Amino acid sequence: MHYLTMLLGSLLSMLGFSEPPGQTSVTRISGEHVLLSRTTVRAGTAHFQCLQSDSGNCFYQLYREHCQQAEGAQQCSRVPLMDFVVMVGRTRELTDLPVGFGQQVATLK
Repeated sequence: MHYLTMLLGSLLSMLGFSEPPGQTSVTRISGEHVLLSRTTVRAGTAHFQCLQSDSGNCFYQLYREHCQQAEGAQQCSRVPLMDFVVMVGRTRELTDLPVGFGQQVATLK
């Protein structure tokens, strides 16, 4: 299956088809708890995809981090934006998130 995906991606690339620029992050936890999540941000739209989780859900927390210099050291604080849950196998799409938002994802809340 991986070879087919790679072959198809190469073929489309040679024909001039490509995805618009974006950023993808993958979070993987293995051990006592198992989690696999993928987040893609492209053209102002974020897609949060829960691929695997022991609990059957991925619990997301989005935040904005504010940092400032104080007495020679940088101090940062997180301002929560929203919390939400995505079931395994599902995707949630959000728009109008601030540029550079941060995220945390876990198997349990």
